[in-house]
Amino acid sequence: MGSISLEAFDENLRGKLSQWILPSDVCALPEGFQDQILSSIPAFQTTILVTAKQCSKAWLLAYTWDMTFIPETNTDWSLLLSILNHMKKPILIVSTPGCMLPQAFWNKCNTMTPPPTCAMLTRKESQSLPHAIFFPKLDYISEEQFIKLPATLNTSIQQSITHLDLRSLYRELRGAGASLCLSLIYSRTAHNQNPECTTAWFYPENNGALRLHLSDLRMILRTVTERLAEP
Repeated sequence: MGSISLEAFDENLRGKLSQWILPSDVCALPEGFQDQILSSIPAFQTTILVTAKQCSKAWLLAYTWDMTFIPETNTDWSLLLSILNHMKKPILIVSTPGCMLPQAFWNKCNTMTPPPTCAMLTRKESQSLPHAIFFPKLDYISEEQFIKLPATLNTSIQQSITHLDLRSLYRELRGAGASLCLSLIYSRTAHNQNPECTTAWFYPENNGALRLHLSDLRMILRTVTERLAEP
C-alpha cells in the first residue's frame, strides 16, 4: 500500500457482526461485500434480509434472499430469534439502512451455535458495536464527507480512533483504490472501556481479494528472478 502503514484486512467475519457504511441515497450491497462476506466457505444455507416499511429502496438489494423479514415491534425480533433455531446453517442476516439491528438482538444471536453472520448497512448514526466497520468506496465520497463519517459511529469507537489522520488516510487510500476498515476487539471483563481498534485497508470491489498491487508484483518478480538464478 505504498506509504500507508496499514495491513490488509484478512479476518474471518463468519459468525460476527459487521457494519457497512453506505454513501448517501444508496441502498445496495456495497462493493467489497462479495469478497468479505458472500464468498466465505462453507456457503450460506439461509440468507435473510431484515428491512423496514420506510426503506423503499430495499428492493434494489439484488440478491436471492431466502426470507425477507420486516420487524415492527420488539416481539418481532424475538420471533426472528426463535425462527433462526430451525433454519439451515450457516445463516447470513443483512439489515437495510432503514432497519437497525438492536444490539440486544445481536447479543442473543451471538449465543447461538453456530452464531449467524450479521451485516448492517448504515447511512446514519449507529450505536451498535460491530466487530468490523467498512467505509464506502472513496470514489463515491469527498474528503470532507469521509472525515465526518466517524461521528456516525458508537461513541466508544469514535474515541478509539481519535489518533487517526483521516485526511491523509483518505488521500492515500483513494489513490491506491482502497478504502478503510476498522477491526474492533472488545473487553469481556471491563465495562465502559473503549474497544481496541486496528486500522486496515480493503479493496471495495468484487474480487478485490484477487487484485495484485505493487508489493505483490515485486514479490513475484523477486521470486522468479531467484529461481532463474538457481543452477
